[in-house]
Amino acid sequence: MSEDMSNFQQTISIREAEIADIPTIYALSSHFSGATEAWTQAGIEEIIKNRQGYYALIAEWNGEIIGYALGRFAWGKLHLMDIVVKEEMRSRGIGKKMMKQLIDLAKSKTLSEVYLEVKASNIPAIKLYQSFAFKTRFMFRGLYDGEDGIAMYLPLSEDCRPDYIRS
Repeated sequence: MSEDMSNFQQTISIREAEIADIPTIYALSSHFSGATEAWTQAGIEEIIKNRQGYYALIAEWNGEIIGYALGRFAWGKLHLMDIVVKEEMRSRGIGKKMMKQLIDLAKSKTLSEVYLEVKASNIPAIKLYQSFAFKTRFMFRGLYDGEDGIAMYLPLSEDCRPDYIRS
């Protein structure tokens, strides 16, 4: 990583989302989200308020929200429902910084895995997930308005093998 990129990384802060962040998260999701269903402000609010079942992160740079990640805790796992970085801020390690925090959170809660779905055409995102050792579980045909999706997972414990592999 270059010194300029390292300095930039130090200016990015990652924090838990707050109610006041909802309009900005909603705006970012409206422009940049690849989620299978559009987020509503009410849906985002529910995620931020329900800290037992969900986790919401914000990436900030110079006081501006430039990205977010939304996750859900279920079945002893963390489901990454959406991760977004403003288009002009991509390829600067912001998504990687949010992913690291989400994975660290899952490990601290002794969850068995982190899993997600991604458009098969979203090569930068797939490469990001692979850089954390995510593996492909299976393909979803037509998941994203006719475009295929890939289910990926990151095992965090030995108990995280897919059911069809367990004896």
